[in-house]
Amino acid sequence: MSDQQDKPWYTRVPAISVAVLAFLVGLTTLVNNVRDWIGSDAKTPATAVPAKPAAVAPASAPQAPRKTAVLLTLKQIEVIDDGTGGSTAWSFEIEGGGEGLFSLASRDYVDTGPEAIALPRPSDPSIARVVLVPGQEMRIKITGHTSGLISRSSASGSAKLRPDGSLAPIRVTGDNGKAGEFVFHFATVATPQD
Repeated sequence: MSDQQDKPWYTRVPAISVAVLAFLVGLTTLVNNVRDWIGSDAKTPATAVPAKPAAVAPASAPQAPRKTAVLLTLKQIEVIDDGTGGSTAWSFEIEGGGEGLFSLASRDYVDTGPEAIALPRPSDPSIARVVLVPGQEMRIKITGHTSGLISRSSASGSAKLRPDGSLAPIRVTGDNGKAGEFVFHFATVATPQD
């Protein structure tokens, strides 16, 4: 037997290979320790809260109120007075709780005949989603402006969106006694949120 064969195996491996092997063992140990540490932190809250008392609680106990998401969809605009003898171009901004929900670009409105009921155009954004906290009512405000060159008019109106999702038709009337009167009809769908 030669001297090389009498020495332990690790003395025959080049030093760089031993260093790489030691590094990989250390890295694997570190990764496992971190994974166990994170896993134990994630389990701690679950084990701290006993599951049995929650199951024993009576079914009639009041639950904490939940948030409600309400989907508003503009169905139609009833034109009572377009503001002039012919058609009048109006644009409208719809806000919920002081924040813009959507805008209707300028278009001609007519207050006579079948055109007195204006439906949203396919290009008009006419759907918005708002979230109400328990007991909250949100003010839905509509402001409108004419785009006339000679005289400009504005109109506004608002209604309260209730927590159950109900919203009365919103009457938008000319400011400062000026002409212009519209009634906005919305469909609402309320969904409880977790």
